[in-house]
Amino acid sequence: MKIKRVRIENFCCLRSLDVSFDSITSLIGPTGVGKSTVLRALDWFFNGEKGGTLSEEDVHSAAETQRIRVEVEFDGLTDSDRAALGHYAPKGVESLSIWRTWENGEDRITGKALAYPPFEQIRQGTGSREKTAAYKALRDSDPALDLPPVRSWDNAEAEMRSWEARHRDRLTEAEVESTHFFGFAGQGVLGKLIDFVFISADLRAYEETDDNKASVVGRILEHAVDRSEAEAQFTAIDEDARAAREKVHEEIYAPVLTHLSGALSQEVAHFTTGRHVVVTPTAQVPKRARTAFAVNIRDGAALTPVRRQGHGFQRALIIAALRYLSECRRPESGTRSLFLAIEEPELFQHPAQTRVFAQVLRSLVESAEDQTQVMYATHSPVFIDPSDYRQVRRLYRVPGGDHPEVHLRELTEAQLRQSLDGYVEEKSIARRGATRYVKDLAEALFANVTVVVEGVTDEGILLAFAERQGLNLGAEGICVLNAEGKDNMLLCHAILTGFGVHCYLVFDADTGPKNQAGPDSEKKSTNLRNAVKKNANIFNYLGAPAPARPSTVSEASHTVFEDDLETYLRSDWPAWNTRCQELIKQGAGYVQGKHVPTYAEAARTANGEPKVLHSLLENAMALIRQPMPRP
Repeated sequence: MKIKRVRIENFCCLRSLDVSFDSITSLIGPTGVGKSTVLRALDWFFNGEKGGTLSEEDVHSAAETQRIRVEVEFDGLTDSDRAALGHYAPKGVESLSIWRTWENGEDRITGKALAYPPFEQIRQGTGSREKTAAYKALRDSDPALDLPPVRSWDNAEAEMRSWEARHRDRLTEAEVESTHFFGFAGQGVLGKLIDFVFISADLRAYEETDDNKASVVGRILEHAVDRSEAEAQFTAIDEDARAAREKVHEEIYAPVLTHLSGALSQEVAHFTTGRHVVVTPTAQVPKRARTAFAVNIRDGAALTPVRRQGHGFQRALIIAALRYLSECRRPESGTRSLFLAIEEPELFQHPAQTRVFAQVLRSLVESAEDQTQVMYATHSPVFIDPSDYRQVRRLYRVPGGDHPEVHLRELTEAQLRQSLDGYVEEKSIARRGATRYVKDLAEALFANVTVVVEGVTDEGILLAFAERQGLNLGAEGICVLNAEGKDNMLLCHAILTGFGVHCYLVFDADTGPKNQAGPDSEKKSTNLRNAVKKNANIFNYLGAPAPARPSTVSEASHTVFEDDLETYLRSDWPAWNTRCQELIKQGAGYVQGKHVPTYAEAARTANGEPKVLHSLLENAMALIRQPMPRP
């Protein structure tokens, strides 16, 4: 059983949001956009009783009514799930929808089930007597239903369920109000099928190390520690103590109480006959406390409580506990799913440890055989799997009026294929070459504008030149992405624009004098034809004219160099080439091949102003002010 989709209405900053979920779901977007609110809405849905009730302050400011609603749609239902859910998930129904609604202080749970409409009308009554009377009225008015007489509402409900099970062909889909989904303290049907764990950014690890059923450690102990043998021995001790108390009572109290009973009986006989007073001792058995377990940390010779540890260690302990919980809690029947919702898993961790956390969370899903889902709100590209863009959900705000709307973007493979139809081969999209090998693609998903370049040389020169101009591209929300070759540029562009990131392409035409000079060998001619074909493909994708021999120019959507960037710099920015030679002579540069640090330092410190690079940065900056690309 897995979460397929969540629909949120009027919860805090989310007026209306529809989020689909995968085995791993990464929620990204600007600070304050509502990523954590999605996780908190789910936490209220599953654990509302534990986290406290909602109030009017939790209702969206633009809501027309004081109503909050969270709908969760589940799929991947197993036979054991169906057995536990009954008429809510019969065979043939592939998904289950359940709503939790808060309205004017009232909390209601509703599910979508197959039901007989007249029965459902009875169930919507206000009290047991009214509903029982309605059952009897239906029984009398429609004898063909063959309903038996009943004495209570519980019996009536049982008979209606039995009738519905025998007459599946007469049932229709209906919203059915229910309390047993969660029950008291979350111990209802869903509590037996699902364990939803929310790790908030402000959660203290020492609170989660308390031995109680709601904490992570408490859940680990529930599955990892067998208390039955100890409980059996404690029970035997209690029985021996009870027998010893009864012996003391018999030896010491019995003679005195027998005399007292007789004396009181004689006195009572003056007022009534046939009755006797009996005084006996009552054993006051102390209530045995449940054995609790404490978690401490040993560091050398020191043994200290978890609360004495630093934030980083406490966060690491939580993730370690979650990992172990996923491994030890899975029952042999595989009937219970674990949902981990983590707010900013990168908090308090150094880079290496952050990567370990990301690997741990992915390994939980891979090893859990569809019994574990992980979802997190993050600002770190480490937690974005570059090999699967389909796991990303990018939230953004649409300004307007007094109540900005929060929307969401996701990208399916079908959508990506459609946007690249005729430009990139389907097999290239399917093998996800760009997403797998373009190492900075995950970081680019967090940007407002991404300048997509062919290689590391272009990336280094552009970043250094921007620094020379006093531009902090990161502060402006601009990222320079090395696409690892021209063949990956359109795939990167389509993925990023699919998530609402403005893209600007910078590429080499490879058709200028440099590539035409020399003997007209067969290899050079082939390379030139391939370059012409690739250039035309890019221009057509961008909706721009496609000249056979493009000249160096910077346009609103792209910059193209007649041969390549290095050739342009040597011819149009002589000071750059001079500075490269100076760095080499000073021992601060490297002489052989394309040396990115040398090129970048020259672009940062050379005199003169290359016009095309200026135009390139101006065109990229202009994209910041443009509206977000349509989905």
